[in-house]
Amino acid sequence: MAQRRRRRPPRRPRRRRYHGRGRLTVLTRFLSFLVICSAIAAALILFFKTQNFVVSGNRRYTEQEIIDSTGVEIGDNMFLLNKFAISRQITAQLPYIETVSIRRSLPDTLVITVEECEAVAAILQDNAGWLVSSGGKILEEVTSAQAAQYPQITGVELLMPSVGEMIEFPASGNATEEQVLGLLSALEERGMLGELESIDCSDRDELVMSYDGRFQVVMNYDDNFAQDLEALEEVIAKLQPNETGTIILTNLSEHINFVPDR
Repeated sequence: MAQRRRRRPPRRPRRRRYHGRGRLTVLTRFLSFLVICSAIAAALILFFKTQNFVVSGNRRYTEQEIIDSTGVEIGDNMFLLNKFAISRQITAQLPYIETVSIRRSLPDTLVITVEECEAVAAILQDNAGWLVSSGGKILEEVTSAQAAQYPQITGVELLMPSVGEMIEFPASGNATEEQVLGLLSALEERGMLGELESIDCSDRDELVMSYDGRFQVVMNYDDNFAQDLEALEEVIAKLQPNETGTIILTNLSEHINFVPDR
C-alpha cells in the first residue's frame, strides 16, 4: 500500500516588529539638536555686541578714521558683521591702506590690523597726476607739480582712473599693467625703488628705465625683471662712480651692453 503523505502544518504569519520607538528616538535627537542650535544662535545675537575697537598697523590714518570707515556702530552684533565687506569698504575709503585683517576678540572687541602702502610712481594724464603703489593701486590725484616729485611712468594711458581702483591700460598700448607692475615689484623686492627715476613705455618693443641719475636701462617688456635687476647691479658694481651711460639688457642670455655717455 502506498504511504500517505503527511500534511505540513500551515505556516504562521510572521509578526512585523514595530520600529516606532527607534523613529521616535531619532526625531527626538533631531529636535534636541535644533533647540541647542537655536539657543546658541540666540546667545550669539543677544550677548556679543561690539563695544570696543583695537586698531594697529596704521601710520597715515588715525584710529578713528579707520573705525569710521568700517561702518560698524557700537552695539552691532559681532557675529552678524561681514568681515570681507568691511575690509573692502576700508580699502576703498582709505586708499593708502592696502590690506585689512579683521578679528573678533570675544566678548565685545573688534580687532582691525591694517597694512599701508606708499606712492612709488606717478602717471601724468590730462593735466592731472595719479599716484600709484607698487601693487598698482591708485592712491591719490595730485597736480602736475606734485606728481613731478615722484618717478614718472610715461608712454601709458590710464583707463578711467579713479582713486582706490587698480590701474588699467588699454589693450592697444605698448605695455600692460602687469608688465609695469612686475618691474615695480621687482625693484621693491631688491630694495632698488629709491633709485628709480622713470619708466618710459613709449617704444613698442622695449621699455627704458632711468636709474640712479646715471643710467638708461633698456629691457624687454616680457623679461624676467628679477634677473634683469640682478644683472644690472652686477654691471653697476664694475663701473666707476662717475661713469654714466646706457645699459642694454634685452639679450641677457648672451651678453650685456654698456654704452658710456660721451
